[in-house]
Parts: sequence; C-alpha cells; structure tokens
Amino acid sequence: MPVHVNGLALAESKRTLYRIVAGIDDTPESLLDPKYWVHVARQLRPDDRIEVIAFDRSWFAEVLVVEVGAGGFGGARVAFIIEPTALSNTANIDQPAENEVRWGGPKSKWQAVRITDKKVLQDGFETKDEAAAWIAERSKLAA
Repeated sequence: MPVHVNGLALAESKRTLYRIVAGIDDTPESLLDPKYWVHVARQLRPDDRIEVIAFDRSWFAEVLVVEVGAGGFGGARVAFIIEPTALSNTANIDQPAENEVRWGGPKSKWQAVRITDKKVLQDGFETKDEAAAWIAERSKLAA
C-alpha cells in the first residue's frame, strides 16, 4: 500500500536530536540500561535521537529512543543506530606561526618579526630565504 499523504512529515517536527557527553566512567554498554536515562527521560519521546560522545573523545555513538517510561519513570529504552565507534587520529594540528619574514626597506632589508607584537627579532638578511632559515633554526632550538 502506498504511503498516505499525511504519512509524510518533516523529521524535525516528529523527533528531536540531542547530544550528550558521556561521563568519564561510562561505557557504550551503559547507554543501553534504561536507568542511565532516568534523569532526562521526561524530556525524551520515542524516535528522538541522541548523539553520545565519550568524555575523553575516545568513542562516539548514536542511539534512538525506543520507549520512555510513563512520566519518565524508569528511564528510557534506547537502541544503537550508529554503533559505538572508536575515535582515533594521530595527526597533529599545525600551530600558527609565531614569527614571519618581512621586508624592512633598503636599510633593514629582510627581517624576522614576531607576529604578536611586531617586534623585529633580527634584521639585515640579504634574502627572504635567509630570514626564513633563521626563524626555522630558532624554532628548532626552542622546541
């Protein structure tokens, strides 16, 4: 049988998407215990979705509210719609440069300048590459 015209509705009008950060001792399995949701069950209704991220960002899951106790009593029964997924990525985020190379004019030539306060750290470099190399060497020493 085809879908009735009143059977099609905006999802946003029928359900709510929530997000929680699981406690430090919580595991993905603890989400399936109805008592886990007892303090927020009054806000939930069937078909609501809840994104769950671990406190330390080590895993992510999404659950669908299947049933809520009357008046929120007893918590809520949920089921995974996105199974718990371990989150890992060892890539480093580049930090903004602390220093930059600028042309200081015919007298000062190329300069190494601290970005935060625009203080000239060293000037008189003949080429832009010399100033960049000086900054790179200084950064290595600082690390």
